[in-house]
Amino acid sequence: MLAGASFRAACLSLALVVSGCTWQPLYSSGHAGPALADSPLSQVSVGSVDSRPAQQVRNHLIFLLQGGRDQADTRYKLQLRITSTGTEFAAVEGIRDFTAGSITITATYDLIDSTNNTRVAGGNRFATATYDRTAQSFANNRAARDAENRAAKELAEQLRLAIAAELKA
Repeated sequence: MLAGASFRAACLSLALVVSGCTWQPLYSSGHAGPALADSPLSQVSVGSVDSRPAQQVRNHLIFLLQGGRDQADTRYKLQLRITSTGTEFAAVEGIRDFTAGSITITATYDLIDSTNNTRVAGGNRFATATYDRTAQSFANNRAARDAENRAAKELAEQLRLAIAAELKA
């Protein structure tokens, strides 16, 4: 009888504590902070690209800059040139098969002001992700693809920070 009463009291205490917690999206337009649409970063459109790694970088960058929606009427245009290279290497001397690999994605970018068609910023950034290789070819392909996705996401975050520093956002 006493155990049931203490259990109910514990549940009631937990319910009171949890009821004081609230959740609000980070970039909402509520009282927590400015809306993402008000940010200078939302005025950057990302140009089209031609390869899978470049598309991964572009997709992540659009999400970071504009919350996932590519706006048509923007002040700045970001032009990207993306290259991807893969390297396989043996981690232990004397092993014939490659036991590890790495993917490096490099971006050369130019930020263009659409109002007067001038270059505001530009530069180079790169990101590298490593992966383990096994005797299974499908697992190796999937591991390389996952490493490529990780490198693309990291590169998009670096580009966002570089653009934010230039626009003082």
